[in-house]
Amino acid sequence: MTGSKKSKVKKADQQVREEHPQAAALMELHLAHELALFEREAFLAWLKPELELHLSVAREMPLSAFVDADQVKSVIARNVVDNEIPGAVAELAGDAAAQLFSSEMHKSTPLRDILPTAHFEEFVDKLLELPEQRKNGINHVIELPVYKDLISGVLYQAIIRYIYEENVLSKKVPGVASMLKFGKQMLDKTAPNLDGAVEENVRHYIAKNLVFILKESKAFLENSLTEEDIKTSTMELWDVLEDKTMSEFQQGMDSIDLSEFVVLGYEFWKTFRSSAYFRESYELVVDYFFQVYGESPLGTLLDDLMVTPDLMMREAEVFAPKVLEALKENGQIEQFLRRRLESFYFSKAALDCMSASS
Repeated sequence: MTGSKKSKVKKADQQVREEHPQAAALMELHLAHELALFEREAFLAWLKPELELHLSVAREMPLSAFVDADQVKSVIARNVVDNEIPGAVAELAGDAAAQLFSSEMHKSTPLRDILPTAHFEEFVDKLLELPEQRKNGINHVIELPVYKDLISGVLYQAIIRYIYEENVLSKKVPGVASMLKFGKQMLDKTAPNLDGAVEENVRHYIAKNLVFILKESKAFLENSLTEEDIKTSTMELWDVLEDKTMSEFQQGMDSIDLSEFVVLGYEFWKTFRSSAYFRESYELVVDYFFQVYGESPLGTLLDDLMVTPDLMMREAEVFAPKVLEALKENGQIEQFLRRRLESFYFSKAALDCMSASS
């Protein structure tokens, strides 16, 4: 609305008030009465019984009387899946994460202050109660090509070292170790292919027996390592880690790396939220929620969530006073109430009623 139009509206309103002084006076009294309610103490005193009254009524009504599963799914689809995520959100998240991870408070905090030893041990105990998952995990690790390469490489180095340095003969007979080393050097010079043949034979032997070696490795991990062994080793590792500070874990990673992780997480979320898995997951959860609570009295849900009038009042006492004060200072409360009351007091029905009674 332009300035000239606003001025015309104000003049028209002023003219109506002048033509109907009784309505204007009643409206001002009503306005003062309503504004008084928005003083801190008066508002909280009014809110408490109103909250208790309306909650007591709502407790007896089913949740489905207020909202149904399809409405909740639509809200999730619109606001979580379909709406574009502003780039400023990712930027803010990255900057906030950088502020946290670069703070002295964070960098000086030891791991045990974030994850107490008792909780870590509880996680370990729970994982040890899942032998089938542990067995499957071992099988998957052993089947990895990198594990096969690791075992082959370790065996190869061990056998070659044993041949040239650590065998029983070279240890028991004086001078043999030196002779073997000298002999290897001479072979390297005069018959390099012979030395290569030895190493190739070792590789061939390992490759031929790798299936057996992996089978034995699997049997050892499954049968020889008891739950007590695993827990002891895990807790020993924890003893090494628990006193390390966050700055020690972050060594080699700067704020740019952290920001890039935030961006990667942001890009993942944009893709994941559009997946069939995510849609079917939230629909399943919402349907289950309404199976449990949809036709039950709302009080059942409020009790399970421990939502009480006292809890709601505590939060209102924290936030309401500051919000009310800000809205009063900028005049928004008065303007809102004045618009609402004027539409009634200067309506034809109200003016006719006052004229008839005068």
